[in-house]
Amino acid sequence: MNKQYPGRRLWMVVRLLAWLPLPLVTGFGAAVATLVTLVPLRYASAYRVVLINLLATHPHMTYAQAKKIGRQSLRELGRTLTEFSHVWHRPVEETLSRVTHIHGEQAFLDACASERPVLMLSLHQGSWEISNLYVGDKGSRDKTLIMYQPHPATLMDAMVKAARERTGSVLIPTNSQGVKQALAAMKAGGTLGILSDHNPGNRSNPSVPFFGYDVPTPALIDKLVQRYRPHVFIVSCIRGEGGVKDIHLHFEEAPAIEQANDTAEILTAMNSGLQRCIDRNLSQYQWTYKRFKWSPRGRRNWYRQSNRLLSEIRKGTDRKALGLHPDAKQ
Repeated sequence: MNKQYPGRRLWMVVRLLAWLPLPLVTGFGAAVATLVTLVPLRYASAYRVVLINLLATHPHMTYAQAKKIGRQSLRELGRTLTEFSHVWHRPVEETLSRVTHIHGEQAFLDACASERPVLMLSLHQGSWEISNLYVGDKGSRDKTLIMYQPHPATLMDAMVKAARERTGSVLIPTNSQGVKQALAAMKAGGTLGILSDHNPGNRSNPSVPFFGYDVPTPALIDKLVQRYRPHVFIVSCIRGEGGVKDIHLHFEEAPAIEQANDTAEILTAMNSGLQRCIDRNLSQYQWTYKRFKWSPRGRRNWYRQSNRLLSEIRKGTDRKALGLHPDAKQ
């Protein structure tokens, strides 16, 4: 009951937003997110995480530049979160009509038509939910699987799963049963999509560089590549100059991943590909995620001490001395 009540409340909010015009909904999301950046930093934990991540991953970025990009990032995140309501509940044709550019589409379609399996590695950037609808629509029905993290509220989980499966893809959970289904799909020559920029739940996953820092990275991707040698694509979905009605979908072939021979090489090539996507459009990446929380030696205290660290950076303290630099001792 406790899980279902907040799930029902959120479900009702999402359904309400779906009835409103998309520019109004996403504009509201951006406005609320902007307010977060206007309160004192000690109260704005999400904004502090964004600033810490930007400053740690981009050593030449000034504090003023980080604040500017950080504000843009939170506004874009507000648009992304409120946009979900339309992606999940408005007609699929309406949502896909907002896709104005598809880069690398033919290479992706040719790969899906081949006998080799296809592995799509995506990230939390821009309008990433829309890519789920597209690949389900273009891929082989019932042979396109998307791994996802089930929502703890059962009502919301049912809603999201049904919405994402409307075009024919099949959602599988990120647990042992889902992994079995993923392996079976690869063996059968199917298509599998994974959000690959998250912290894997199991601490036994290998640590490889991401923006110069060793972070736990999903070992499943290495297993899939080495065992089945699929076509690999880095998939990103961003908003162009026209905003929420100007969606650019990118399918980038990843030969460095396909041809790599060991775990470190495969996962490092993947993280490098994700990093290129992020750097091309910094403000649309979800920098609120605590991606650098763990190092091979344990927890990094960046996020717990974010207020103090940002205060030191404002005073001019060298970031390397604070540990917020790829060249600092990790």
